[in-house]
Amino acid sequence: MFLDESGDHSLDKIDKSYPMFVLAGCIFDFDYYSNEVETKVNQLKIKHFGKTDIILRSYDIRKQKGEFSCLVDKRKRESFYNDLDILVKSLNFKIIAAAIHKSKLKNQYFEPDNPYNLCLQFILERSVMFLGRSIEKMIFRIESRETHNDKKLAEVYEKFRSNDHQLKEGFMFKKEEIQSKFTDLSFNQKIQNIVGQQIADLVAYPIGVSVLDAKRENKAFEIIKTKFHSKNGEYLNIGLKIFP
Repeated sequence: MFLDESGDHSLDKIDKSYPMFVLAGCIFDFDYYSNEVETKVNQLKIKHFGKTDIILRSYDIRKQKGEFSCLVDKRKRESFYNDLDILVKSLNFKIIAAAIHKSKLKNQYFEPDNPYNLCLQFILERSVMFLGRSIEKMIFRIESRETHNDKKLAEVYEKFRSNDHQLKEGFMFKKEEIQSKFTDLSFNQKIQNIVGQQIADLVAYPIGVSVLDAKRENKAFEIIKTKFHSKNGEYLNIGLKIFP
């Protein structure tokens, strides 16, 4: 699972136009990711930007900043978005995400926890359910922030692994079982150019926009919602946790 966020996790200053914090986790089979996903994403980069050492970052793409300034050209922009849509549709992965409306969180709770910590907790819970009683294991790759933030997230992860958990539908997972399923957590810098991290970045913002305003046109989300971990076609509270 590669994780990246959209929005600022601070509760001190909230952007009224986008009062959201979203953490999105993209789950890939390890061999499939190594053998196919990286190659396909790099092919997209070469086609549109002539190189692979470019970081696909949602904010820069939307604002046509830096190396994405070429997207001010409408034809280039439409061609890139079309190919990106086709690529994301074609990739085999699942999303488990958590979205927090920060203004609602502050209004409803006297001393709310940090949105990043809350979102990671929600995702860990759903990741256990995703794996179920299978023998599959999961490793987590999170984009690194400041050292103290990374330390806090590592504490959330280790606390979760160190306790038994009674989850939905009567599932009880002992800590030993969770520790055998969650085998590694690491923090990676954006400049490392990790493809999975970039896909997580690209899906996080459309999720936030959809939660904030479901009526707003959101073509990217129409693709993304087909990737959510779901049960009987339902992904809310399964592949997507919205809080509060």
